[in-house]
Amino acid sequence: MSLVLDVSRMLAVTADLDLLLRAIAQAVTALLNCDRASIFLYDEKHNQLWTKVALGLGEQEEIRFPAGAGIVGHVFKTVQPLHVARPYDDPRFNREPDRRSGFVTRNLLATPMLDINQAPVGVVQAINKTGAGAAFSDNDVAMLQLLADQAGVAIQRYRLQQAAIESLALRHEMELARGVQEAMIPRGRPDVPGLDAAGWTRPASINGGDVFDLWKTPDGRLGVLLADASGHGIAPAMVACQVRTLVRALSEAAGKDADPCRLLALVNARMYEDLPAGRFITAFLGFLSPDGTLGWGSAGHGPVLSCDGATGAATSLDATMPPLGVTDEMPEDPPPPARLDAGQSLVVASDGITEAWSPAGEMFGDARLVEMLSRRATDPPDETIASLRAAMADWQGKEEPQDDQTVVVVVRR
Repeated sequence: MSLVLDVSRMLAVTADLDLLLRAIAQAVTALLNCDRASIFLYDEKHNQLWTKVALGLGEQEEIRFPAGAGIVGHVFKTVQPLHVARPYDDPRFNREPDRRSGFVTRNLLATPMLDINQAPVGVVQAINKTGAGAAFSDNDVAMLQLLADQAGVAIQRYRLQQAAIESLALRHEMELARGVQEAMIPRGRPDVPGLDAAGWTRPASINGGDVFDLWKTPDGRLGVLLADASGHGIAPAMVACQVRTLVRALSEAAGKDADPCRLLALVNARMYEDLPAGRFITAFLGFLSPDGTLGWGSAGHGPVLSCDGATGAATSLDATMPPLGVTDEMPEDPPPPARLDAGQSLVVASDGITEAWSPAGEMFGDARLVEMLSRRATDPPDETIASLRAAMADWQGKEEPQDDQTVVVVVRR
């Protein structure tokens, strides 16, 4: 009993898996008076049992086999202990490890290790009983089951600890990625005569798949970008940041000759090569001159609206090409330039706003967005965005957004 209590304390504090398995094997050999012990763990991903043979008695090669194979697999599947007095006479016994090592298995006793929910996490096996009678007894079966129960819970605790550590590490990595993403948000207002611009984004998780940018081009125009990568999380965030970086670099290299559709086609060529199947990015890119002339291109993105404060009308600028990353060739023919007169605004939003759900299961929709923005076409962009954020909060209630929400507002004074 003293030895059993010592084993219990040891299993309660051991935090290293190799040390934990070695401790279990050593406890088995000591308590059952046998030559060796093997610990088989269940690999759920591959539906296999695996072990290093005779743990605690030197390093051995790893053995893997299907979870239902052999004597150990039978014990794992039936969740019942099994005593095999003559293993070589049992067709389930795998002789190959003995053949390679020269070891002779005279008898064995195996029992499942169960977690706190009574689900099997592996099998512990005692090999070659020594001493008088040289056969495992009913007392040995009870003792091995007692130890296996403790070992199963210890292994489950270890895995939970590892999952918690990995979760903390992943969250740290995501926080770092979020810092990089937030650093790309424009800090100031581009100084373009006659134009006021602002943007806002709210990710659905730590990292968002939306990105926006506002900048002054070398020839004095206002650059406007909003990109929305499919999904949300760290992978779409990396894609969205890549699109933003490419657009800025290409637009600065092109200078006064920068054309939105041409730039989007160049970005698409890169995205088509890099993105896995099923991933894509919608994007709006525009260059707005102080005189109100807007050269623009939309790769599957919407809504994009031109709102008139005097008439309350809203005109949609529909997509001119497919989303980025879908096809290797993109049309580069630009649509006719749009016009933004005094008292009009340009609004570019991500679908996370129009597709926001209320607690009652109703979608916000394009009509509500248009009606709201048309009444505020001449308001300062910050006020319009504040109003939209309040509307989103009221509409969603306590529900978290299911998709990233981003909007850019440009007003021509």
